[in-house]
Order: sequence, then structure tokens, then C-alpha cells
Amino acid sequence: RIDQDVFDVKANIKNITENPLIDAALKGTINLGNVSKAYPVQLTTPLSGILIADVVTKFDMQSIEKSQYGKVQNSGNVSITGFKYTDEDKKAYTINKAVAQFNTTTINLKQLDVTTGRTDLKIDGILENFYGYLFKGQEIKGNFNLKSDQIVVSDFMSKTTEKVNEKTTIQEAVKVPKFLNITVNAAANSVLYDNLNLKNVSGKLLVKNETVTLQNIKMNLFNGLFTANGSVSTKSKVPTFAMELGLNGVDIQQSFTQLDLLKNIAPIAGIINGKINSIIKLNGKLDAKEMTPDLKTLTGDLFGQLLSTTINAKNSDVLTALSSNIKFIDLSKMNLNDLKANLTFENGKVNVKPFDLKYQDINVRVGGSHSFDQSMNYDLKFNVPAKYLGTEVSGLLAKLTPSESAKLENIPLNAVVTGNFSNPKISTDMKQAVTNLANQLIQQQKDKLINQGTNALQNLIK
Repeated sequence: RIDQDVFDVKANIKNITENPLIDAALKGTINLGNVSKAYPVQLTTPLSGILIADVVTKFDMQSIEKSQYGKVQNSGNVSITGFKYTDEDKKAYTINKAVAQFNTTTINLKQLDVTTGRTDLKIDGILENFYGYLFKGQEIKGNFNLKSDQIVVSDFMSKTTEKVNEKTTIQEAVKVPKFLNITVNAAANSVLYDNLNLKNVSGKLLVKNETVTLQNIKMNLFNGLFTANGSVSTKSKVPTFAMELGLNGVDIQQSFTQLDLLKNIAPIAGIINGKINSIIKLNGKLDAKEMTPDLKTLTGDLFGQLLSTTINAKNSDVLTALSSNIKFIDLSKMNLNDLKANLTFENGKVNVKPFDLKYQDINVRVGGSHSFDQSMNYDLKFNVPAKYLGTEVSGLLAKLTPSESAKLENIPLNAVVTGNFSNPKISTDMKQAVTNLANQLIQQQKDKLINQGTNALQNLIK
């Protein structure tokens, strides 16, 4: 008895040396705030909350050892309200209310209402094989539902755990526990992760065999819809992952500048205004300490379609350099609407399958590659009408009649972009293009003179 609260515990243990038979019961109410007042218990932080229990259990240890949990007799309820505690990182948690119902084979978590920092969680579900886990270290099974108005991921982040020996400091790797076999159906109105605010997050998480599997994860982000399916495994010494991401109507500029992974895959996309529909498949290894992708091991592909796009060329060193070398194209007016792009990446390198662009009456084919260290090698092949090649050929073109100008073939012009995205190097074969045009004009004039001589000869013969 503590103050006005009475708590009864009784247990009977028989046959201790062979097959212990346990028969126990708990019943009563405890105000946890009174514990340290009644007993000389050293607590770093005071306890608080009301614990109510009414549970009976009866089992023999051989049944537990043989996983014959049907022979375990459990019944009753345990609840706690207003329980508060602070962890080693000084983070405070409050269990507003928790109610668990015990029966023969399962523990029914009827309600768990938790708040910490700016996060709120409401959880219910079923826990199985509790005794197998408790006495035999077997896996614990569960199926839970989680709902939240807001989850702030930083509320659950712990300080770095380090092991120190005489010479080195080693940071512990993140591991998915072997004993977990649970399914969580989750839904949250808002999830704050670093600088990202994910809205209407839902999906299923399966934790089993040291692997977390994501199924049908959905969220609103960057004014569009993100989906994710895949897995993260910590079975091996180096964690691995495989993921398929879907982007539907997502803002290009925001997603390809604020998400490091997308920024590395397509740095140039950050200067495009508009939306994208895309499917990204990727797999690789994770940094064991930070659980972030190791870009050198990343393999996969991206297929995307651009929607309602414009280009902000002034924000790109690459496009600025390109504009200064190829003056007949205003890159900010390039039409990218409905452009379909296909990228593959492997061994730290992104390959872009050639795709076609159009600017007025100029066709452009773009292809090449870049590395995650931002170095690049791209080829641009222009199919240019002669009138755009500048003063070098304007004098020759002026001598042509409109019908003669119409007969001129478009001139191929090549540009190579190397260096890196912040310090690009541009080379073109403009001189060769002008030479090709001049040769074409000369041949045309030759043909014209030959025709004139032929006509004069025919008239003379007549």
C-alpha cells in the first residue's frame, strides 16, 4: 500500500527443479509519483502516472521452451495514464494513455497514445509470441496501426553512440533487430524530415529478417505525389537497399535542388521550371553510420516526362557558357514540353540516352554522361538552317534568290560540353559548319553557271 493505493501480487511456483509451474496474479492501482516518496529509490527523473493492473497467468516452462503457447493461460488488462519519462538525450516522452489486454496467445494493444516534442502517435494492434521472445529470444511478431497528426523525425534522433578504445573512435552502425517481425500500417497528416514537410503520408512497413520493406508509401511533396516501394536490409556488414520511386506532377525545380539524390542524378534539372512525371529505380549500398546512399555503388535508371516547362538559363553556368558560344539559340525559350528523358546510372556515372529538342526551325539532339563528382561529357548535335550561321556567310547568302535559298540543306553543327557543372568548357565546330555551307554555296553557283552555259549553247545551236 502506498498512500491510498493498494497493489496485490501473488505467485505460486512448483516443481522448480524439473518443469517449473508458475501461477501468478497482479491486481491493483499505483500512483507512480508516490513510489519515490514511499521507498528510498534513486531516480534520475521522477516518475509520474497511474498504473492499473488486473492480470492472471499460469504456465509451465516446458511449454514455453517448446513454443506450445496454447498451454499458456493469460487473461486480464493493464493500463497506464499520464506516464512521463526522459531518455538519456534529455528527450521527454509522455504516454497519455496505454491499454493492453492479455489472453492466451497474444497481447492486444488496444490503445497507445504518446507525445514527444512536437510529435503525436496513436497506436493499436496485436503482439504475438511475447513469451517466446521473453524466455527464448525468439522473434516477436506484431501487427500494428499507427496514426499521427504530425511526426517530427528529429524528435526520435539520438546522439551519436560511439565505442572508444585506445586508438580509434568507432561509430555504431544502424541495425534492424533480428528478433522483430512486425507490420505497421501508418498514416500521418504531416511528417517533418530535415527541411522537408511531407503531407498526407501513408503506407505499410514490414520489418523482418533484418530488413525493412516499404509497400505503397504515398506522400504529397513539392506540389505533387511521391510514391515508394522497396526495402532496406542490414543483414550484411554493409547495408543495402533497392527502391522504386514514383513522381507524379512534382515540381522539378524544388525536387531536383532539395533532394540530394535527385540533385546528383540530374543537376541540370534544377534550372527547369515546371512539373515532372517520373519512375526511378535504384539500388546500391548504404553508409552504415548515416544510412544514406553510397553514390559510387548506385545503379538504376530514371524515366521522366516534363510538363509545362520553362528554362531559367541564367541560373546555370552550363547554359550561360553554351549561349555565349552558340548565339543563334535563346536557351530560355527552348521548348521542353512533353520531353521524355531516359537516364541510367552505374558505378558513379549517369548516362543520358540521346533525346531531341526543337527551337523554332532548329533541331537539337542531346546525349552524354556525367559523374556524381559533377564532371561531364555531353554532345549536342544541331541541325541549323544556313541563315543562323552569322556574318561569315551573310554576304554569300545575300546573292541568292529566295528559291535558291530554299534549296540549301540544313548545316550540321556539333558542340561538346566538358569540365563540370560549375566550370563548363564548350567547344564547337562552327568553322567547319561555315566551310560546309560555303562549299554548298559554291557548288550551287557552279551548277547555276553550268545551267546558264547549257542554255546559251542550246540557243546558239537553235
